[in-house]
Amino acid sequence: MTGVSARGPAPGRTDASRWLLRRRVLPDPALRLLCFPHAGGAATFFHGWQDRVPPGTEVGAICYPGRQNRIAEPPLTSMTELADRIHAALRGLLDRPLALFGHSMGAIVAYEVAVRLAERDGVTPAALLVSGHAAPYLCAAGAPPETAADDREIAALAAAADPALRHSPELLDLVMPVLRADHALLRAYRPARTPRLAAPVVAYRGADDPRATEDDMWSWQAMTRSAFRYRTLPGDHFYLTEEEAGLVADVVEACGGGTEGASTGTEQGAPEGNGRGTQAPEAAGPDVPLFVRRSRSCPFDPAEDFARLRAEQPVVRTTLPTGARAWLVTRYADARRVISDQRRFSSRAAVNGPVPPPEPPEGFPPPRPGVFYTYGPEEHARIRRMLTPEFSAQRARALEPRAQELADRHLDAIERAGPPADLIAGFALPVPRLLFLELLGVPVRDAGRLHHDLALLHDFHPVHAAQAGAFRRLDTYLRALVEEVRAAPGDHVLGHLATAHGTELDDSELAGIACQLLLAGYATISGTLGLSLLALLLDPEQAALVRDGRARPAGAAEELIRHLSVVAFGKVFQTTEDVTIAGQDIAAGEYVLCSLPSANRDEDLADGLDRLDVTREPPHHLALGHGAHHCLGAELARMELRVCLPRVLRRLPGLRLRVPLGELRFTPLNAAYGVESLPVDW
Repeated sequence: MTGVSARGPAPGRTDASRWLLRRRVLPDPALRLLCFPHAGGAATFFHGWQDRVPPGTEVGAICYPGRQNRIAEPPLTSMTELADRIHAALRGLLDRPLALFGHSMGAIVAYEVAVRLAERDGVTPAALLVSGHAAPYLCAAGAPPETAADDREIAALAAAADPALRHSPELLDLVMPVLRADHALLRAYRPARTPRLAAPVVAYRGADDPRATEDDMWSWQAMTRSAFRYRTLPGDHFYLTEEEAGLVADVVEACGGGTEGASTGTEQGAPEGNGRGTQAPEAAGPDVPLFVRRSRSCPFDPAEDFARLRAEQPVVRTTLPTGARAWLVTRYADARRVISDQRRFSSRAAVNGPVPPPEPPEGFPPPRPGVFYTYGPEEHARIRRMLTPEFSAQRARALEPRAQELADRHLDAIERAGPPADLIAGFALPVPRLLFLELLGVPVRDAGRLHHDLALLHDFHPVHAAQAGAFRRLDTYLRALVEEVRAAPGDHVLGHLATAHGTELDDSELAGIACQLLLAGYATISGTLGLSLLALLLDPEQAALVRDGRARPAGAAEELIRHLSVVAFGKVFQTTEDVTIAGQDIAAGEYVLCSLPSANRDEDLADGLDRLDVTREPPHHLALGHGAHHCLGAELARMELRVCLPRVLRRLPGLRLRVPLGELRFTPLNAAYGVESLPVDW
């Protein structure tokens, strides 16, 4: 519907506020379903939903300025202001469960309101239901368009949504200012941050929608830590009108707990424990698979199970989130053997995501061009030789002044804004990300879109369809970037590869190399930096050693890398022949993974490794891999920790955690373990 409704409100309708229209206000609703219209849309677009929901469900719709009872108010020009005002208006409705549904622009508004409900009120909606629009991070892919949307395009969309406008040019002229304003607001929307929600997300699309692709709707998978579901219905972008009955029925089912969550797998023979600790439950609870599980009492430690397993059952069966069975190696010496032996332990299976499914009968598809960790030993070594100079200790030293500049710039911004601050969003994520993108040769303007597709490919949940979409988007983007680099090579990794090895690498392989470097790049550095800051906040003695320079910077960085071991296992290997590890026979073709946090606490490696000691001479740990699988970016990670950690502690004296440790959220089911946000005062 447009800014002027073709249908009048139902008799007896009560307005909770000027922001929310409800046909019927229920005295004690079991659920409030709040609907967010599209650009130019009016709350009465959802007029008929109240008649289709079960008793006890109250339907309300957001009334944007410039339409219906707010016809005289000018439309807002900022998505931030719009979401802030809607959130403030809804605060009186948080006494009952609520769900948010948004179509097209409304999907973005609903998401932004859901973020505010979570961060400011601690409220998790029963579901976020989105329709006909890609996830917010895709809006951050570049600068806003330089030209305004064409009036003919806006008018065509409005007429498709509202039959009254197709037959009344005068009415269309009347509402055109509102339509223009909403389209301008959406085109200018470039989110600075897009947190993942605890609420499940359901994405809807008209099967013939030219404005929202399947990949667009799957992109919402990256916006939730909970369940995700994707549904198509017949029709185009405004399928809602023709498919209202079926859509409302599905929405009600989703809000009532009908979403189909992805199983994270269960363990056999692994002790679960019953104690309550201060750790965030998603990092330590029994629902988290053993191979990524952390301690109940400390988010930096591997689960208590691992000490017993190293002593009694060093190789144990585990279940991957995809349902595949694997052998988990827990001791240092055994893990080092597996990682070193490319002939017997192949990483070939890691093709469609970080955690492979059971092997299909027809075998795995060919390796992706350039994604060299899936290559055989000879081809793997060929690509590594090309890349080693780009990530050497000398190259890291050359980048140190730029790392210092980026760290100081972000700390300046944090100081100017004053406490409180989020050290993840404000420092630990952007500093490594900007430095790595510059090193690789990726325009910084594309950081937002790339970050969320990469996050999807780091996710251990079985979301292969969504991950396939992320691979497609990255491939399209990186191929175009490679063409630009070949035409004008710059002083960065891609430019150097194109210049020195351009005849050896075709565009597909060069784009694939860029993809793997992005996948393995800044996320692990960011995760380690964020957890290091948290560990030092919780241990003032160790923090003082780092801040005052009494701990050797290189040694402190190495100890934090070992102690935190943010990469849980690196790769899932597949045996190429029958092998025996620690007395356990493993048949050819079975999966094997190594618990790096466990191996790096092994008593046979050194004494006292459960304790963080930044003055320790670090042992030869496996947190950065080993041999042919040693992390290319190891020197870059070490340098960034040396630069960043003392700076934060010196620039923000009195730095302290703003919330109890138990309120922090960690990311165990991710290729780079970390903390989602780090709220601090000083």
